[in-house]
Amino acid sequence: MKTLRYIFVLSLLFSIKTPAYSEVPDTLIAVDSPSKVIITESSQGTKITVTDNENGAEESHIIAYTPGANVKTSRKSSVSLFNIPGLDCVNRQEKCGCSGSSWSIGVDGLCIGLNEAHDQTGGGGMQWSKSFEISWLSCLNIGYSFSRSHIYLGLGFDWRNYKATADRRWLVASESGGVEWGEAPEGVNVRYSRLKVFSLQMPLLYEWRVPKSRLKLKLGPILNFNTYSSIKGVYDDSAGNRCEFFTKEFKRNPTTLDFFGAILYHNALGIYVRYSPMKVLKDPSPINFTPFTIGVGFLI
Repeated sequence: MKTLRYIFVLSLLFSIKTPAYSEVPDTLIAVDSPSKVIITESSQGTKITVTDNENGAEESHIIAYTPGANVKTSRKSSVSLFNIPGLDCVNRQEKCGCSGSSWSIGVDGLCIGLNEAHDQTGGGGMQWSKSFEISWLSCLNIGYSFSRSHIYLGLGFDWRNYKATADRRWLVASESGGVEWGEAPEGVNVRYSRLKVFSLQMPLLYEWRVPKSRLKLKLGPILNFNTYSSIKGVYDDSAGNRCEFFTKEFKRNPTTLDFFGAILYHNALGIYVRYSPMKVLKDPSPINFTPFTIGVGFLI
């Protein structure tokens, strides 16, 4: 049973002088199972009403103002629309052990990872250690929090780069609209070639906070609308001049689905993985693969 105690020192509240007492009581109301507290103020004084959770009974106490007292009051309210999803609800739970539900509008932070071109066809050659992803997981999301859980639908952006530094080979567009390996001419030094895909993404993610810890688990699907892709190659010609070529003349899959999972510490830093069973390029492309990413997330 919890006991609610209110301690009011009249000499500090409202700077009102009161008669001296031989003993100043420190408990105005004692309720074993409080469920609601109402504080109202009038010209006569301040009234505190506490409702008992078990039997619904109310107990009240009035702190009267002295005659002729000059009382000033103010009222302040605020509404927070943008917040880290579920953070306010979790803070309330940690402080008072309560649970509740609420809607929220929020944002997610940044994901940076290494891309693997998984199950590469065409002999391989794209390198995980040199291929990167940068993703703004959601620049805007709408979510619902309940207990230690939060689920939300968001809108974000993703940029993936698949890089190859194979000797004498580079990525080129094939005649069929796919991607293949091309041989560099004699005397040309291939620096690298890369395939880039830009996506508008819609994550539908579920979060769960581990009890008695600052850890959070996050998982769910991400729908990608792949709006842009390109190939770029950088090389030195036979005279030693730095050159490059660029093309968008190949076909990508316009829509793909990823599966996302992350473990985070205190909403600030975490590790995530992201995998899609769907091919990046349209078949039949001589080179094709499914993306797999592992990286770190900030404020997600």
